Amino acid sequence: MSSTFNRRDFLKATSATAAIAGTSCMAGKLGSLDNPVFSGGNKTVNSYCEMCSSRCQITAKVENGKIKFIQGNKHSKGMKTSVCARGAAGHSQLYDKERLVKPLIRVGQRGENKWMEVTNEEALEFIAKKLAKIKEEYGAKSVIFSAKTGDHHHNMATFASAYGSPNIFSHVSSCPVSYKIAFPHTYGTGLKRDFSNADYILNFGHNLFEGIDVSKTKKLANAANSDKTKLVVLDPRFSIVAAKADEWHAVKPGTDLAFVLSLIHVWLRDGTYDKEFVDKYTIGIEKIIENTKDTTPIWQEKITGIKSEVAERVAKEIAAAAPRVIIDWGHKTTTGPSEYQRTRAILVANALMGNLEKEGGLYMTKKAKTVNKLAKVDIAPTIGNPDKAIKILKELRIDKAGEKGEENVFVSRKNGVLMDIPNAIMTGIPYEVKAWVLTRHNPLITVADSTKMKRAMEKLDLIVVNDVYMSETAMLADVVIPEATYLERDEGIMDKSSKAPAYQMRNKIVDPINNTLSTAEIFRSLANKLNVDGSYKWDNMTQYRVQQAKGNTQLLEKLVKDGYVSFGIPSLLYREKDYVDKFVNKYPKAVENVDEDGLMTSMMKFKTPSGKIELFSEKVEKEFPGYGAPAIDDFDVAKGFPYIITSGKTAIHTNGHTQNIPYLNSLMSDNPVWINPVTAKKEGIKTGDKIFIESYVGKEKATAFITEGIRPDTLFVYMGFGRESEKLTRTNGIGTSQGKLLSLQKGPVCSTMITNIGARIIKA
Repeated sequence: MSSTFNRRDFLKATSATAAIAGTSCMAGKLGSLDNPVFSGGNKTVNSYCEMCSSRCQITAKVENGKIKFIQGNKHSKGMKTSVCARGAAGHSQLYDKERLVKPLIRVGQRGENKWMEVTNEEALEFIAKKLAKIKEEYGAKSVIFSAKTGDHHHNMATFASAYGSPNIFSHVSSCPVSYKIAFPHTYGTGLKRDFSNADYILNFGHNLFEGIDVSKTKKLANAANSDKTKLVVLDPRFSIVAAKADEWHAVKPGTDLAFVLSLIHVWLRDGTYDKEFVDKYTIGIEKIIENTKDTTPIWQEKITGIKSEVAERVAKEIAAAAPRVIIDWGHKTTTGPSEYQRTRAILVANALMGNLEKEGGLYMTKKAKTVNKLAKVDIAPTIGNPDKAIKILKELRIDKAGEKGEENVFVSRKNGVLMDIPNAIMTGIPYEVKAWVLTRHNPLITVADSTKMKRAMEKLDLIVVNDVYMSETAMLADVVIPEATYLERDEGIMDKSSKAPAYQMRNKIVDPINNTLSTAEIFRSLANKLNVDGSYKWDNMTQYRVQQAKGNTQLLEKLVKDGYVSFGIPSLLYREKDYVDKFVNKYPKAVENVDEDGLMTSMMKFKTPSGKIELFSEKVEKEFPGYGAPAIDDFDVAKGFPYIITSGKTAIHTNGHTQNIPYLNSLMSDNPVWINPVTAKKEGIKTGDKIFIESYVGKEKATAFITEGIRPDTLFVYMGFGRESEKLTRTNGIGTSQGKLLSLQKGPVCSTMITNIGARIIKA
């Protein structure tokens, strides 16, 4: 059972005094400050955003100590001054009266909403003593840690490792894990897409016009608007990117794999794949031929709902346009049990078109270390990791990630599988879990089966939350530490290399309100208080940056001034002679790396067991028989239900983070469920009707939105709504939470969270 803290317990632990906040709706919030102070004059600061995980480059204008305007950073050619609605609303979050600015400690039972306001130092002392006690009694591994990606995760993972816990998690298993695992299995590394120069783009639900990454979104938008580029979108609903495409095909959720396998069948049948490239750079084509011999366009029609002649035509159009083609794997699309095979099939399809390191295709990231090696001279500064001495522990995790013979063997130990946490807590297998430390992570909204997740969390002795708002997870916490937002903190250098090296750095734009802390400050302080900081090489962010830049003050000065820096290095594609020539002309010593044909194909290194692109992976086949090469898989998402509920991003909000921000909430405050008119007539409902959506996991309220922009067998809802925190007054109780409908089932091999499941409609 969880601990209950009262004032006497707190005073014993901290020897300090604090005011009891009780149930005041303003406890801990910016609105509770009598006279918030905003010091400073007028200035312009370049930094990068964190209203979503894209982390676009921004410029903020400050007047009289307050941010007045945010736009794109002109120093980044991909951004210029563009910014999305979320990025433009950063200061709406910063100055929101409902934003947390005071640490809180729970003084009643969980759910009573009784809190005591304390100082940062008091909160950190309290956390440190509780973590020390748990470590002494149950071991450090009994504490789990989770965070969003980026610096939050790095700082948390560093502390967790120093503390002695292997149980580190990120949001990856609930979002991009399928391609994070499929890429290493196929190419040995991740790849980027050259949207700007593509002649043909086949898009599988990668909705960059709502899940915005400004630089990528602009490139895709320009391609979609170009007469030379054809954009074909497969998506169960008429998304924004589908609306801008040359063709939209409403594929049945969970069946993308069948369509891709039919394309591969046509190319192999007709001999229209790049045989020379395949012979030279890949292994396993024989297995692909075997697995796709019957996956004809006619076969896929019965599964996907897309006419066979469409599949035939698209296959031939792509082959004709190759290698300037992109078959886009997306980010998190129509996730079903076949997600890993789907993603692998897409990567194999790209390889068959020979589009690697070709203009308009896919390419490897050209980081500083790579271009320096190619140029035979240091043309770009490299950066280091000041925390490299603190390693992620290779001990048994509660999810057994990285363990041979286990279902999560291919999952990184630094990311883990969030869906395994509830069962581990409730069963105590493989060992007891007593505490959870979360930074900017709200699993009660973003992870499947939030009802079971909540029951599990209620069993913990200690929950620590670091966040901007009083989220659903924060409402369950024992200690809540408000975060200094991305506009109020300095952070380290982030590599943003593409076809050439580039870096960006987050620069503090205004002083943190009420001295809120960054995750770097929180975890560095905890490490000190727990006496586990012996391997830390820095005490503050200035020291961290200097070590990261390896003492390169010129680089740091440039990043402080501009927020983003590139080095005038020509873009490089190894299999494009014009690109190679420009690089060699600027760096003559690079000629030593040029092949006889004038290219740099010998520089394409595949970090796979075979050293080649693995269309068939023996490593995967050994752990998961039948999954070594893309093959027919489980296409049944509905599992006996009449409909399939799907979800996705909106251009206004980010997952479960932004719904309560004043400006963004005014633009979109609810998420009605998309329903086809045929379905609506069958169910006897109309737009605005109150309904329930029920799966085999649970039932959730919803409001109907009738539209022809979705398949009759599919329902769609934007994610992040259906909130249950009375501290979020603008969004509490509004909308539909898909998480209550999802099971903790995982997709095979990549352990992805299944987000498309069978459902039925019930009239309210």
